[in-house]
Amino acid sequence: MTKYDYYNREERAICAHLFRLLHERIDEKYDSPLGEFLTKLSKSNMVFKNGNSSLTTLNFENTCIYCEASLIRDAYQDKKPNLNSFMDNLTQLIMKQENVADCKLYSELDERLNNINVTHPKQIRQKATTKNIQLSDGESKVYGAMQAMFNAKPDLVITVENILLVCEAKYTESFDEEQLNRTWNIAEVWATLLYEDLGFKEKPTYTVFKLGGASFNPHINWTDVTEIANKTYNNNDRTRIAINAGLELLKRLNIE
Repeated sequence: MTKYDYYNREERAICAHLFRLLHERIDEKYDSPLGEFLTKLSKSNMVFKNGNSSLTTLNFENTCIYCEASLIRDAYQDKKPNLNSFMDNLTQLIMKQENVADCKLYSELDERLNNINVTHPKQIRQKATTKNIQLSDGESKVYGAMQAMFNAKPDLVITVENILLVCEAKYTESFDEEQLNRTWNIAEVWATLLYEDLGFKEKPTYTVFKLGGASFNPHINWTDVTEIANKTYNNNDRTRIAINAGLELLKRLNIE
């Protein structure tokens, strides 16, 4: 173990090791690290939307794991230049999420705001201000939320059968309700507008689950992850070392 292992507080570093861990022996289903992770997660009080799901009776079809997924941003890039349909649907869904009734759709905006050659969706509200283009309060709210979605990258995403699991991971910090709400909204966009891109044949059930220090009341904690890593890797494996060092840091901070 290096000295930096002992005090590394970078969230994405430990999540990268988790990403590696969950891919080990994935074909062994419930006997794999992913299977153990889902079994532990099934014992939590997660709430599913768009239907009910069980994590204990899976055949592990359509199983994929993504790290720091930016699906909305990448879908926007992939759908160029014919974006109006997707972006109008996205605007309408965000209007619903933000409880806004009156808002111009993306295709109805000033040409300076929906021209893909000059304005990215995460710039719409900012560009409206700098170009002195008037947005209503509702439009400012909707396109501000859209900006946040394009900038956000949920830490870990798991698809399995008809279930979409989106992880909000925290390492040494507590969970932020505004960030969790945004992650829920992003998950709804994925499950509603982009589900086929994730291998689903129909709109999946979905949830956002919390991974973090036990004192922050997550759905699954880093002690659980450490147990799985220790069963999977030998003492000299870098992922096992990093995850164990991470748990030791949480113990020193009294948030394990």
